[in-house]
Amino acid sequence: MVKPWELPWAETPHHAVPLAGGTWRGPSPLSSVCQGALAAMGLIDLERLADGSTRYGLDRAAEIPMEIAYGDLENPAYRAVWIAARIAVAQKMMAEEPEAPQLLGILNLTDDSFSDGGQMNREGFDLFYRAQCLAVEQVDIFDLGAESTRPGAEAISDKAQLERLLPAIEQLLPLGKPLSIDTRSAAVASACLDAGASMINDVSGLADPEMAPLIAENGCKVFAMHMRGTPATMQELCDYDFLMGELADELMQIAQMAFDAGIESHQLVLDPGIGFAKTAAQCREIIANFGALRALGLPLLAGPSRKSFMADLLPHCRPDQRDGGSIGAAALCAGQGASFIRLHRGGRGWDAVRVAAACAFPNQTKVALQS
Repeated sequence: MVKPWELPWAETPHHAVPLAGGTWRGPSPLSSVCQGALAAMGLIDLERLADGSTRYGLDRAAEIPMEIAYGDLENPAYRAVWIAARIAVAQKMMAEEPEAPQLLGILNLTDDSFSDGGQMNREGFDLFYRAQCLAVEQVDIFDLGAESTRPGAEAISDKAQLERLLPAIEQLLPLGKPLSIDTRSAAVASACLDAGASMINDVSGLADPEMAPLIAENGCKVFAMHMRGTPATMQELCDYDFLMGELADELMQIAQMAFDAGIESHQLVLDPGIGFAKTAAQCREIIANFGALRALGLPLLAGPSRKSFMADLLPHCRPDQRDGGSIGAAALCAGQGASFIRLHRGGRGWDAVRVAAACAFPNQTKVALQS
């Protein structure tokens, strides 16, 4: 089956995602000739969207060719076939049953994480015991981070990260769970993979030029997140003309970068970056429409845990008291096809997430991950 990134001109903006009322977003026709050709294939041009894309109504089911060669996007006939193929392939992706969600359990090794910073350094804290508790709470993967990426956070050195991460990896490997390393640094990722970690969680979306080649060479899984700017600047970069459309385009840019570096599609998981270069309202919009990003054809990670988009909804709760709200958001994402959920806690809350996913996708299976 053709995947969205395998179509010609995959790097071109305005990827197809489903919209309300059975309509679809896609590239604009640019001419009445192209518009007419699309109508003949059952795609009706309804309106221009704020980001320059077009909302299409699907007038009837049509056999649209999906395996097309490169052509001239300025040619109206070719452009119509290309637009139709982009939407048809995305429809196929939406029809595929996602895998049952797996839980990444957060283990912060930082001094300044927004919800539990400095916990590791408190007297009497036992990382191994905390990880054992998460394992009992049904965690599938331990996600270790030694650099806070909260809004406004500054980067810390590779050396400082590794001083925290390497002993933690050694301590947790006997538990037999896969270890994911939350880092933007290829040097940190490389050292941790050599030490026994098996996944990388990169909130910068492979911004370090050495990260994608490292992942390709290693063959490990990578969670690549959407973020504009850096944690220090990202909340100044929340302007979107059409959030879900621009998010889809920018996630596909990350995917293209990964593929160009030799990363295979089975290694790559995309994360829309709840709380990263998004306002509270935008975060809630992403959660409400999370499933639309399945049209990109790659597994998705949702990371809503304890984040500030809930602050105005739960004004009397500290960040570490937002687990109930986190589970509500996680269940919504799982019910729309998220393959991985990143949370501070599992347990009964995770039961709710699993039930939500199973109700939405009764034929889901769970893929075993190798540590």
